Amino acid sequence: MLILVIAALFRLPFLASNPVGFHADEASTGYDAYSIWETGRDQHGVYFPLFARSFGEYNEALHRYLVAPFVGVLGLNEFAVRLPNALLGILTVWVLYHLVLKLWGQVPVACLAGLFLAISPWHVQFSRWGARAILLPLFFCLALLLFQKGRVRPLYWIFSALIFGLALYSYSSARVFVPLFLIGLAWLYWHDLKRWKVGTLISGCIFLAILVGLFQFWVTPEGMSRARELVNLDPIVFAYSYATYFFPKFLFFHGDPNLRHSLLGMGQLYHFELVLVPLGFWRLWQRKRAENKVLWLWLALYPIPAAFTGEPHAIRSLIGAPLFAIFSGWGFYVLWEWSKKKYRTVAKGVVLVGVFNVLLYLKLFYVDYPKYSGWWWEYGMKEVIAYAEERPHLCVLHTHGFYTPFYIHALFFSQYPPEEYQKLPAELKEKNWAFLNLPFNDKYLNLDVQDLSFDDGGVALLVMHPEDVGILDEVAYKWREVHRIYDLSGVEVIRIIEAGKGM
Repeated sequence: MLILVIAALFRLPFLASNPVGFHADEASTGYDAYSIWETGRDQHGVYFPLFARSFGEYNEALHRYLVAPFVGVLGLNEFAVRLPNALLGILTVWVLYHLVLKLWGQVPVACLAGLFLAISPWHVQFSRWGARAILLPLFFCLALLLFQKGRVRPLYWIFSALIFGLALYSYSSARVFVPLFLIGLAWLYWHDLKRWKVGTLISGCIFLAILVGLFQFWVTPEGMSRARELVNLDPIVFAYSYATYFFPKFLFFHGDPNLRHSLLGMGQLYHFELVLVPLGFWRLWQRKRAENKVLWLWLALYPIPAAFTGEPHAIRSLIGAPLFAIFSGWGFYVLWEWSKKKYRTVAKGVVLVGVFNVLLYLKLFYVDYPKYSGWWWEYGMKEVIAYAEERPHLCVLHTHGFYTPFYIHALFFSQYPPEEYQKLPAELKEKNWAFLNLPFNDKYLNLDVQDLSFDDGGVALLVMHPEDVGILDEVAYKWREVHRIYDLSGVEVIRIIEAGKGM
């Protein structure tokens, strides 16, 4: 129970405001969930979709259905979208505890593995924003736990197959990782599977039915849209990328360079785990037990989906977070055993460094991270919409200044009625993420300010990056600055201009 409290304390405080800002992917998830809750259709009008269209690609919609009741009860806001992920992260800690207990029967190791996942920078990061990838570690650990239980009671294999099937529907990486893992799992436990032929047959058919159903979509142009952009099949590139997921640089020191995925000054794991992970690996390697082979399989496969896409990517390799928590748990257990006999100084030193490292992480996350990560979280869009909603003018985002689908923030923060958005012609939604070239009296546009016309009169609010304001010297209409938005470090990130011919 204490470990779950710790997991909650790392995931729930200041959830709506840290990460600072609100990314377009979260807004899309939230608005889809809101639309499904209100109308039974996603923002594009598809009735209870299996895959939801989002910015030109298709994502598994399961996460949206989990978010929908939270948005329905708590309202369309950042907290409602992020809360399900925090709860799923906490639940994963509980499941991992039971998985480790089932595999090795050691309560101290199970508690330690749960604790290290509870405080894991890797896992905490994705438990605090609306990324669907958080589902994969939960489903995988739960399915593996049920599989282990099924070795005694084969009925559990049916539930394991269902959860492994759901894992396929959690995040894109699962399409590669889960089938490969199940092939390896079948090889490791072939004798058990042969002994319970009926349970094996039923559970195998269930998983294959789910896999075939999803595979039919995966191979379509829509299902392959993201893969065509990202996947690199060059074997040399793949081999190097695969290796980087085991480098200390990624795991312990710098992590993913995308600041939505990690913090400056931190790896995906803590610095002191540089001692614990090898110790845990060494202890398990020494003990040649069948259960340990599951970890070696997991370790060998976890980078594969991400390695096809190039440089280290924490969200595509998130399935590794529980695995390294297990290694760290075993590593700490080894230190604890040693401290009772010898090497007490070493053990105490690692504990002290660990406490300092965790406190440093909390400082980095709660004090420093909000100050420098605003650009990555599209900070300021909520403030733009709030400002625009109080005024009757058209609001225009200057497209060259921002890489953001402005329309989704407008939909989300203005709580635009889903049934009204669904009625818009599809061709408008396909052009620059919607609200482009709509009639002048509509509220929001993505448009270059040089292309803005005031032939019909009126005044508009122009949303611009401060560095782009000089472009206004070339336009044929009058303008004046009315508002500035600053990030938490005091840097100006957005300037709002009032413009029109009749000013």
